[in-house]
Amino acid sequence: MLDRLDRIYRTLGTGFFFAALFGGGAVIAVVAFPLIGLATREPQLRRERKQYLIHLLFRTYISAMRRARLASFDFRGLEKLRDAPGRMLIANHPSLLDVVMLMALVPRAQCIVKQSLWESPYLGRLVKGVGYISNALPSEQLLAACRESIDQGACLIIFPEGTRTTPGEPMQLQRGFANIALLLGLDIQLVTITCTPPTLLKGQKWYVVPPRRPVFCVDVGEMLTVKNMLDDHERPLAARKLVRMVTASYKDKLANG
Repeated sequence: MLDRLDRIYRTLGTGFFFAALFGGGAVIAVVAFPLIGLATREPQLRRERKQYLIHLLFRTYISAMRRARLASFDFRGLEKLRDAPGRMLIANHPSLLDVVMLMALVPRAQCIVKQSLWESPYLGRLVKGVGYISNALPSEQLLAACRESIDQGACLIIFPEGTRTTPGEPMQLQRGFANIALLLGLDIQLVTITCTPPTLLKGQKWYVVPPRRPVFCVDVGEMLTVKNMLDDHERPLAARKLVRMVTASYKDKLANG
């Protein structure tokens, strides 16, 4: 009986937080962003303040989920994020909450997002308002936008799979992150995300809650230096080598916990 009541509670709570994530994003874009715009004339500072607001709100969001006992969160190696500005941060993507957790940990985060988010009736205005980068941009424009963000001290967050991991299938990393890192000479900070038991997976309805409270773990791991990789290889070959290195690292980390 208690297990059944707990599951009903977590289903209702998940629905509330799911609605808050999407509905709240629309409210922020309509209310908070215009106020920041009125108070801040300089475009770069305006963008920084919007990014920091998102950081604070997502920290509050994670804290509220923890206090409501809907999920537990285990963050490891956070001291490695102290020098994150000017660096690329990449992570695997098992869950809908991955981007929320990473932005809650990074005060100034710039993200490359799917074009579908730009067109979302709920999050589209938020994504555009904070100045995130669409993955549909032509390669030269996308690279220029990444370079500008790095030069301004932001941390560039990329999910190299391009979308959430398909359950039961191996990771398939796109080569875009490797090309950006090589062309801009960016160090890569690897982050591994796990959720036990799995929840909010790709293709899974939000109301399909796991049998017990999930534990999200964000582990900030090793940093890869890529600046010398072009000394021995042409960029296409270096990019393929970098993708293989990162794929092997994630396979090892996820297999051994």
